[in-house]
Amino acid sequence: MKEEIERQLMHFLVGIVAILLLLYVGREFMIAAVFFIVIIGMLIINIRTLGAKIALVEWFIKRFERKNIGLGGFGSACYAIGALIPLAFLHSPSEIAAVIFILAIGDGASTIIGMRGKNKIPYNKEKTFEGTAAFFIASLPAYFFVGEAIIPLAAVAAVVESLPLRLDDNLTVPVACTIFFLVSL
Repeated sequence: MKEEIERQLMHFLVGIVAILLLLYVGREFMIAAVFFIVIIGMLIINIRTLGAKIALVEWFIKRFERKNIGLGGFGSACYAIGALIPLAFLHSPSEIAAVIFILAIGDGASTIIGMRGKNKIPYNKEKTFEGTAAFFIASLPAYFFVGEAIIPLAAVAAVVESLPLRLDDNLTVPVACTIFFLVSL
């Protein structure tokens, strides 16, 4: 449990830094930066699959990646791609910041609270009502980016995160949030 909490704190930190950079340097720079991070990450994953070890990368994977992921670095790659999705398809920095906030804070809170939850969701026994509620509530401060739109947005994102999908929620949540903004124009 301690490892998962540390992992989620890293989730929070990376998301907050991404939002600050977005607001400071702008969308175009962030697209390039995140794309560069994805490319470097894929190169590192490729090097690792060939058997090479990079001390800093090994420490990071040991410390922050889930143990049940067969490919070390996969979760981080999904997170970076999840941040790239709203950057690529949305133009409003406020909407992009809201999606990244939900990805970082809402998703992280759902894991931390959900691990302690007792009330399983009927359609997904791996998730709890407490975790889904935490996701929704922790996403609400994104109100400062998108106003009242946060309420349906957070609800959609919380439901998508709770679904028994085989896809990584670091991808499904930003896709759902991005589609929300695209169809609500």
